[in-house]
Amino acid sequence: MKKMFVMMIAVLLAMQVAAKTEQVEIQGAVGKLSAVIRTPDHWKGEQLPMVIVCHGFTGNKEARLLQEVADSLLAHGMAAILFDFNGHGKSEGAFENMTVLNEIEDAKKVYEYVCRLPYVDGVAMVGHSQGGVVTAMTAAQLGCGKIAAEVLLAPAGVLRDDALRGYLFGQMYNPHDLPERAHVHGDLWLGREYARVAQTLPIYETARLYEGAAYIIHGTYDTVVPYTYGQRFHYVIKDSELTLLEKADHGFSNRETQVATLTAAYLSKFFRK
Repeated sequence: MKKMFVMMIAVLLAMQVAAKTEQVEIQGAVGKLSAVIRTPDHWKGEQLPMVIVCHGFTGNKEARLLQEVADSLLAHGMAAILFDFNGHGKSEGAFENMTVLNEIEDAKKVYEYVCRLPYVDGVAMVGHSQGGVVTAMTAAQLGCGKIAAEVLLAPAGVLRDDALRGYLFGQMYNPHDLPERAHVHGDLWLGREYARVAQTLPIYETARLYEGAAYIIHGTYDTVVPYTYGQRFHYVIKDSELTLLEKADHGFSNRETQVATLTAAYLSKFFRK
């Protein structure tokens, strides 16, 4: 019964949230990034807050979770920009050359782009998994007042620990003698630089420097990134809020609408109506 109710809510949201979409290209760290800007259908050019939405490792901007987040943002009167990181989706670059650091540079380029849009009145960020790490580090590096609020969805702080022990998608490698590349799955391979960067990535040291509002959502059944990593972000980011969703997995399967609603409701508190 509960599952049917959630499905009905998702259908209603999809029917109710009409949006204007604009396909854009943004110069990223290593090539052009494919992005889409979504604004409420009733929008007439007035000032709007913009939310930058960051996908996770091997993901893309079409992911159901991110699309539902965008829908909920629109319903709360905010605009959203979803984009593919370098080497992902429709963006340029090779996946093999992707690192967390060049994804941070991608995110900064997207931030610079939306800040030049005349109608943007405030910027927030949302990131899932590795995109959560990128969001936390980008918001902190941009400095005081640049990002009004951030939401981290199952932020993958585990990626540094995995790199230090030589673990990648169930496979092991020698972390002290990194291979030229490592197999992820299918035809995806990851270059040595990804692991080299990840091993020394100052995730929490950087995240703690962020001075804006922060909200972390993590599932207790997450086996990819255990919820204790979300708790650590909550511990290091001053005055952050944390919600642990009982029995939710890493991708928040069948809980996307709930996560999207929590995300938009939180962010809407930090922008004027």
